[in-house]
Amino acid sequence: MSGDEHVFSDDLSEVALPQMLATIHRHGVPGVIECSRGNDRKQIYLLDGDVIFATSSDREESLGQYLLMKGRISPAQLEVSSKEIGRFPGRRLGAIMVQMGFLGAHEVAVAIREQVQQIVWGLFNWSYGSVECRVGRVQEHDGQQVSISTPRVIMAGCKRIIDAKIVTARLGGRNTVLQREEWPDHLSGFQLERGERSLLDMVDGKTSLFQLCEQGPLSPGINARVLYALYELGVVGHAGVERSGHIKIQLKDVSGS
Repeated sequence: MSGDEHVFSDDLSEVALPQMLATIHRHGVPGVIECSRGNDRKQIYLLDGDVIFATSSDREESLGQYLLMKGRISPAQLEVSSKEIGRFPGRRLGAIMVQMGFLGAHEVAVAIREQVQQIVWGLFNWSYGSVECRVGRVQEHDGQQVSISTPRVIMAGCKRIIDAKIVTARLGGRNTVLQREEWPDHLSGFQLERGERSLLDMVDGKTSLFQLCEQGPLSPGINARVLYALYELGVVGHAGVERSGHIKIQLKDVSGS
C-alpha cells in the first residue's frame, strides 16, 4: 500500500471513539483517526494498534500551552521558544526548550506523552462530529513519537466521560445484564487495575448493570464507565446475546509494502 486508504467514516453520534480504537487495536494495524467538529480538528496516530501521537487544532492543547498550564515553564520561556520557531520554521518546540536549557530531554518526553493522552481523552466527550479512519502506512506528523497502550487509553478515556447517562445508554440501560467473555488474545498484555479486576469478577451474567454499579468496588459512576470500557474491549458482553462484532473495517494490505 503506497499510502493511507480511506476505509471508514461516520458521525460520532453513531459510532463511539472507544469502539473505533478497540477495533483498530484488535487488528493491530497502523492508521489515523481524524475527528472534526466545527472548526476543531483532532487526529490520533496509531502503529501496530497502539497510540503513537495525537494533534489538535486547538491552540490551548498545544505542547507549549500544556507546559505553561502545568507550571513547567514560564510565559517568558514560552515566548522566547515560540519566537525561535518563527525564526527557524520546522524546528520542534520541545527540542528548542531542551537546547535553551528550559527543560531536560526526559521532561519533554514525559510532557509530550501526557499532552497526547489529554488530546485523546478529550475526544471521549465528543458526542457529535465527523470521524474518519484511514488504515495503512501512518502519515508523517510533526512531533516526537510515543507509545501508549490503546486498551489503557480506552479505559482511562471512558473513566473521563462526563455524562454517565451516555455510558448507561451505550450499555443498553440500567437493567442490562452483562456476562464475561473469553479474554481476547490481543489483550494478552493488558493488565487491569485492582478495582477494575474486582468489578469484572462481579460480572456473572445475572446481576444487572444498576446492581453492579451500586455494589461495585468503585463509585457507581466510575463502575459504569469501567464496565463500558470492558464492553468496548470485548471483555464483557450482553448476557444471552452473541457478540455481533465491532466496526467492519475492510483491511487489505496494511503492511505498507
